[in-house]
Amino acid sequence: MTSTRRPPLITVLTAVIAMIGIGLFAPAVHAGNDAAASPLKGTWIGTYSGYSTSGYESGQEKIVITKTKGSNARGTWQYRPSAKEKWSAPKPMTLSVYATEDDEAGEVLYISGLDSEGTYTGKLNIDDDHLVFGYTSPNQDLLTLTLDMRKR
Repeated sequence: MTSTRRPPLITVLTAVIAMIGIGLFAPAVHAGNDAAASPLKGTWIGTYSGYSTSGYESGQEKIVITKTKGSNARGTWQYRPSAKEKWSAPKPMTLSVYATEDDEAGEVLYISGLDSEGTYTGKLNIDDDHLVFGYTSPNQDLLTLTLDMRKR
């Protein structure tokens, strides 16, 4: 005699609920990442401060993002030690949004990036256009900065 064994009802219901959940949430997550970097486009101005082996440094930073595609962005960065001085020549940079999250402050993008001298790791709070980066450059006397910027 052949016996047919059926899975318990709770197992079947759990599997069905899981498949429905994946079907509802997966398209929303993917769609959100298609244009994840677009909020970065524009001009960001703020301050930088931090240490190198030579001592403490501070001043102003400007990032101009000119192109975005999907989760990637490119643009230029400039700095000046004080508001009385001219901006440095623009230098190229690239950024990548590697995660998004909604928290009590709103939607947040987590970002990493690179220029010819160092790396960026930070986050953008989209609701208040607040961009913060940690910047490290081993080739510039172990320079480590915090960039605190707002969109203009």
